[in-house]
Amino acid sequence: MELYAVIMAGGSGTRFWPASRREKPKQLLCLTGQRSLLQQTVDRLAPLAPPERVLVVTGQSHAPAVAEQLPDLPKANILAEPEGRNTAAACGLAAAWVARRDPQAVCLVLPADHLITDESLFTATLERAAGLAADEPVLVTLGLSPSFPATGFGYIETGEILDPEPPSVGRVAAFHEKPDLATAQEYLLGGRHLWNSGMFAWRAGVFLEELENHLPELAQGLAGLAPALEGPGLDEALAEIYPKLPAISVDHGVLERSNELRVVKADFGWSDVGSWEAMAGLWEADCDGNACRDGEVVALDAQGNLVSAGGRLTALLGVRDLVAVVTDDVLLILPRERCQEVGRLLEEIKARGRHEHL
Repeated sequence: MELYAVIMAGGSGTRFWPASRREKPKQLLCLTGQRSLLQQTVDRLAPLAPPERVLVVTGQSHAPAVAEQLPDLPKANILAEPEGRNTAAACGLAAAWVARRDPQAVCLVLPADHLITDESLFTATLERAAGLAADEPVLVTLGLSPSFPATGFGYIETGEILDPEPPSVGRVAAFHEKPDLATAQEYLLGGRHLWNSGMFAWRAGVFLEELENHLPELAQGLAGLAPALEGPGLDEALAEIYPKLPAISVDHGVLERSNELRVVKADFGWSDVGSWEAMAGLWEADCDGNACRDGEVVALDAQGNLVSAGGRLTALLGVRDLVAVVTDDVLLILPRERCQEVGRLLEEIKARGRHEHL
């Protein structure tokens, strides 16, 4: 089985502003350890795919930084989107690239900005998913066992269990949008719903056939791009064709319409690193829960604060459950419970014309 790892690195990471910016989004940041989230993703995949079979789909403006962070990756393996057209187009572009080399090759599709705690189980689960995709003309998604009633994730409802041996394999009964709290609690108690991880496995040719069935306009555009995927004219072809492709997620455009779906249950310890709040469980904290990664904190009568201060000394007195982030040009302070609202600040800053801070 020839296996390619496709890393989706096109997100903007706005909820990690001001550390995450247009020119250096979340996946390029070192939020834990000394390696960026993107580098950690590539490191994690080393047992499955050598650099020549790792493909990164990213934005045109981020391609130089991706190449700098991944010097072992062949230049041709960085596909630079001239304009974001959502995940169906990105997955299709990668599948078309792989199919030019081997349409029977399996693509493992993963986000660039997640953290995994049990890497050996992660590898075993991906091998399970890749094996399914190699053996059958199916689209495989990884479903994460929910640990709390999350309202910020989509869910996969499992149907018939085809193989209970861990990591178990089942049919997909339905996809569900981000639920309200009461519904999320029902999902958690019922045991049939998994978080939609955004991780997939499929044969390149099989996925392109699914595009033809469900998104023919996108499939046609990618077919027009295909001849340029192995030549020097790729940038020009992308600039001409890619912005015209339909902008739709792979979930809505393909997975929710396909009859050939499987779900592999994933229990390898996962964080989507969705906001500053997520750092509470990932950064070292003192006995009062004040967490900091890149500096020293002196705290008196202060509890549950998160600090990113760029190596500075941070002094806290009589405050609790705040986030404080310092960069060269911005100081951000907000309650931890409102970390998901950072985008509102960006809209206001944009409205004031302060584009240099975006």
